[in-house]
Amino acid sequence: MTGTGSPGEIRKLLDEMLDAMNSGDAPRLRAMLSDRPGAVHIGTDAGEWWSSGQLVDDVAAAGSGAGIRAVADDVDVHIQGDIAWVEGRGRFTRADGAERPVRMTGVLVREGGQWKLAQSHASIAVPNADIFG
Repeated sequence: MTGTGSPGEIRKLLDEMLDAMNSGDAPRLRAMLSDRPGAVHIGTDAGEWWSSGQLVDDVAAAGSGAGIRAVADDVDVHIQGDIAWVEGRGRFTRADGAERPVRMTGVLVREGGQWKLAQSHASIAVPNADIFG
């Protein structure tokens, strides 16, 4: 996908990226992630702190059988030149219908004319009263 710099293009890339992750399509996901040093993807579990290559390896190992799907519902896209950042809300879903709200952020960079995800972070909100409770 050539990086024209439109919010719709970025949103489409994010949806395709989540689809690749949800379906266990590691080669397709690999094409959307930055190889630059320092690229990092942080998940909701304490052990989920990956480089782009590690994330692709984990998706390949899990395949589509991970049981949890990520959905981005409400995403804002901001673009300045060859950098874009996103923040939004979504949900994790299971086949039995259970859902959990999730917050997501990401930074994309235009590399070789294509947008690539260089940083991502997902979190599940915890009320302040429950942090040490």
